[in-house]
Amino acid sequence: MSPDNRQANIEEELRQCDEAMRAAEALRGLDLLRDAASRLYYAAYHAARAILLSKELEPTTHQGVLSMLGLNFIKPGLLPAGLSQTFRRLQAFRESADYTLGFIVTAEELDNDIFAARDFVAHVPRYLAAGTRA
Repeated sequence: MSPDNRQANIEEELRQCDEAMRAAEALRGLDLLRDAASRLYYAAYHAARAILLSKELEPTTHQGVLSMLGLNFIKPGLLPAGLSQTFRRLQAFRESADYTLGFIVTAEELDNDIFAARDFVAHVPRYLAAGTRA
């Protein structure tokens, strides 16, 4: 992938991240908590893909995103360790919200996840802007 293509893909992932985050917040406002939980995960997912692309890493699965994030950014200390747990929790809630009948997420849980997702997402542009890309 050329540097121009990589940058365009990073920008698209960040755009999708922002869109998913805005959708999650709008859905929370409509009290559509399950759908909001799903969108929160996708905000983190696209943010993670953007940061992975900065090192020319392109996972093909959702689990691959988590694995590569851990190995290439969390383990070496480039990002805080807690982001890995945040990603796992958002992923688990998304899967439950989308596929588990009777799954219930409370407004308080969702509000906590919105805060955690905002924190997760905020690390990506800071990392990219710091010029610490390898």
